[in-house]
Amino acid sequence: MASISELPPVAPELLLEQVRLDLATAGLHVAPPAPLTDKDQGGVVVYLDDKGRTVVDWLPHARLDRAALDMVEADRMDDEAVIRYETVRSAMNTALGTILTGFRYTIRQPEFGFGHIILPSATVPDAQE
Repeated sequence: MASISELPPVAPELLLEQVRLDLATAGLHVAPPAPLTDKDQGGVVVYLDDKGRTVVDWLPHARLDRAALDMVEADRMDDEAVIRYETVRSAMNTALGTILTGFRYTIRQPEFGFGHIILPSATVPDAQE
């Protein structure tokens, strides 16, 4: 009988779906797979990046996203929209990390920006019901 350390990692698509299920079970709105529309904006996004890794991130609603981007482009970094955007992104990044860790996922930060990369393992955490 093979030990867990000898088992191959879980398929990326299976891990992706399990993470989506676990985050929905935690009570979070998980945005549908791309393409996102304005109606779907806001909430947790879970996707496979270009390296096949499962990534979890938070998207503020398009209204806040656009307002903050407009102020950044106008070099008004102290504008209320930018402050709200950064506050929301930081708080939700921390919350998502805590939730993912609580569901026994091993995570790491991406090289740039917010979000969490789920490290593959030989097993997927049991779904909470």
